[in-house]
Amino acid sequence: MSFVKIGILSTCSLLALAVMPVVGQEGLSLDVTVPAVTRSSELFRPNGQPADFLGVGLTQTVGDVRKILTGQNFSHEDSSTVFLLEEDYFTVEVVATGPNRYPTYIIWSGPEDTTASQSVRVEFSSPLTGQRSTDVRRFVSYKDGRGPLLETLRSAIIAKYGPPSFDNKTTMQWFWSSGQLVRSDAHDKQMAITMDTRSDYVKGVTYTLADDAARKANWDQIAQFQKSVEDGAKQVRDAHATAPKL
Repeated sequence: MSFVKIGILSTCSLLALAVMPVVGQEGLSLDVTVPAVTRSSELFRPNGQPADFLGVGLTQTVGDVRKILTGQNFSHEDSSTVFLLEEDYFTVEVVATGPNRYPTYIIWSGPEDTTASQSVRVEFSSPLTGQRSTDVRRFVSYKDGRGPLLETLRSAIIAKYGPPSFDNKTTMQWFWSSGQLVRSDAHDKQMAITMDTRSDYVKGVTYTLADDAARKANWDQIAQFQKSVEDGAKQVRDAHATAPKL
């Protein structure tokens, strides 16, 4: 069990709230369970397989991604983590059980050699929606003109992912809805590959795979969950407010 104090929290049908016994004006507390939930997602599946960069794709856990990348000699991790519940609200301490702290993103660097340097940045959802990857970005920078020919890279990309929904040679984008590729912008799900070129060679590449609908649903769940905890803490505080003496 972790002990934290709340500041920003909301309502979720999965949230369990129970008020612990308190005495007097001090030591007010609220017992909160942070539920762990996995949301289903209809992902883009080119050639019958989920889209990925170096094996890293959407809906994967931190452990999944770490295992995939360390197996390919990616090393140092730089991350940002947050609490779902922290601070305090009207002097009420929140006692939280369940997966409270989680990474919003992790960056893995390397491997770096004489040909290129690269990194992978992955954003993760909160425990409320399963702590799964919602945004994957791979950055590759080729050294001293050692990048691939533009047409060679484009051919390899199309062989793996299929023809894009939008293509202007150096920017390729795939849009999908309900797991199926669509020709126009689906607004919520997208894969993009952008190439920085010199003549017919590639200097650098940015690969992006994102499920914006899942990311928005996650933030909506967080907002609801945080508000429900704020409301619960306020009820505890209000119930123990001192009657004024006039």
